[in-house]
Amino acid sequence: MMQKRRKKLRLFILLGLVLLLVLLIITARTIHSRSSANNSSKNSLSDGAGKAAVGTEAEQAEQEALPPLSNDIVVGLKGSEIQPVLQGEPYIENGVYAIDKEYGAIPENNIEIRGDVDTAVPGDYKIQYIAKGGSGYGAAERTVRVMTEADYGDKAENVPVMMYHWVYSEDDLPDVIDANWILDTRLEEQLAWLSENKFYYPGWKELRAWVDDKISLPSKCAVVSFDDGKEAFLKHGVPLLEKYKVPATSFMICWEKNKGAEKIREYASPYIDFESHTYAMHQYNEPFVNGHKGIMATMTKDEIKEDLAKTAELLGSNDALAYPYGDYTEEMTEAVREQGILCAFTVEYDRVRKGMDPLRLPRIRVNGDESFEAWKSSIY
Repeated sequence: MMQKRRKKLRLFILLGLVLLLVLLIITARTIHSRSSANNSSKNSLSDGAGKAAVGTEAEQAEQEALPPLSNDIVVGLKGSEIQPVLQGEPYIENGVYAIDKEYGAIPENNIEIRGDVDTAVPGDYKIQYIAKGGSGYGAAERTVRVMTEADYGDKAENVPVMMYHWVYSEDDLPDVIDANWILDTRLEEQLAWLSENKFYYPGWKELRAWVDDKISLPSKCAVVSFDDGKEAFLKHGVPLLEKYKVPATSFMICWEKNKGAEKIREYASPYIDFESHTYAMHQYNEPFVNGHKGIMATMTKDEIKEDLAKTAELLGSNDALAYPYGDYTEEMTEAVREQGILCAFTVEYDRVRKGMDPLRLPRIRVNGDESFEAWKSSIY
């Protein structure tokens, strides 16, 4: 009898131990499950933060894939740093220009554009540009501001494209001063006024879209350009553009006699977009051919295209052109069209208006000796 009771007691003890073990296993699993659920809940509640972390990792990976950031690579925005877009209208990507001070212009296919714009939704959108060159990489950023009709304000009815030439200072006088020369202090007064009055500077792609009546532009709007790429402008004018943060275009004569390749490397600036004044067509015909003073009048369309292609390769840009002496032939205009240039300029005095031929656009010539009031009236 006693023996049977002992067996039953042992069995109960054994069953109790088994049950205790099972309870311990269940408790451990429950704790683990709750911990996992909490972690999952935290991740779910911080979904935005989770995505941001993933984005940060992706950005870090992209950053690690880039060559070293280089001070020798200059990246400049084509157009203004803040680009207004009217809600519902197309966003025009103006792009950038990039110059490696050691190797020269960086072609467009070596420039990466990051960011998207939804013109249906008002707000600020960031666009980043990464330019990879032989010396490393450079970067720039633009804010695209999508605005409602009420916020956008008055729209441009015309756009003055200002045509300057050369700049001098009292300490660096040219041998002969004519209307093409402007004193640096006078230029500074004009740039300061543009900056104080918050003018907008469209890029060439924007201007072309506006001429084609595809987009609007703000009423306070101007394009600043300097012809020839003379060292006197680069030396005295570029520092003023940088001081007042006015983006401008230097229409560069690119051939060796003008040291075009050397100048774009030496004077590379975030505020100077080098565009075409042709490679070697800025030369007089003597005598004139059918009234044309430039040698392009003696060239075939294919010869002109070859010159323009050489210029585009050297500058890394193909958006705009100033005809040498403002002179052109039908062959010249057709070559410009086939080369894919968006805007080409004569020396006809007028403001740019919608519906004009984009390859025969006028400009406002700035004479160095004109009064500030006369200059102001030509702008706005």
